[in-house]
Amino acid sequence: MSTYKTGPLEPMAQMCPTCPFRKNGYTQVRDLLQHRALNEATPICHSTGPDAIVPRKQLLFKKPMACRGARNLQLELWAALRLIAVPTDEAWRAKVREYQALGKL
Repeated sequence: MSTYKTGPLEPMAQMCPTCPFRKNGYTQVRDLLQHRALNEATPICHSTGPDAIVPRKQLLFKKPMACRGARNLQLELWAALRLIAVPTDEAWRAKVREYQALGKL
């Protein structure tokens, strides 16, 4: 899970209509978000939260949510590295719980 000012963020259930990871989304920032997702942290979906860059009428959630496209990229990497068995949110949550139980988080 991503950590935001208020704690862990849940990912969006699906990519928002303008997700940079969609073929016709805001692709001009895709490279930046890929870098952030793989090297820093999960980006916040630009269609959620108080800092959303979409017009208020297009705001999907008032609270910030993790970008689904970025999370999918992370899940694929973590599965390829065998940190998780399958690239799913549930597999990642289980791994987080495992690390928490071991005192590593």
